[in-house]
Amino acid sequence: MEVDRHLKHWTDTQRWIIAAETGFACAYCQIIFGSVVSRPGHEPRVLRMQVDHFIPVSWTGREGDRANCVAACQICNALKQDAIFDSVVNARRQLDRLWVKGGYRVEFIPARSNFEDPDGWARDYARYLRTVGVRMDAE
Repeated sequence: MEVDRHLKHWTDTQRWIIAAETGFACAYCQIIFGSVVSRPGHEPRVLRMQVDHFIPVSWTGREGDRANCVAACQICNALKQDAIFDSVVNARRQLDRLWVKGGYRVEFIPARSNFEDPDGWARDYARYLRTVGVRMDAE
């Protein structure tokens, strides 16, 4: 079966709804989006939300199937690849092992309430960056 590779463009509202279902955290690692993660030999990065197809599109052939989508961070989405799991809990267990093996470490976690107050998130993040000696571009 040939799969249409045109990516579904999720609207901001659709992404917000998908992220809200998991409390604005990755369905797999359960770390809040906007957290800063580091690993040895790599620059720290901010966890961003991606829409992950729990059962890969290559298996279902349905790109826009909303019932098959979960909010995932870019790290878990990359680690999961096209793997098939019978539940999110089992996927979480496997990906947790890969996080440990990769040496990932959470450096900063924004408060969930900051999703209702974007300025609060920005203040907390700027404070964190200053504590580790990173200057903001605007400074």
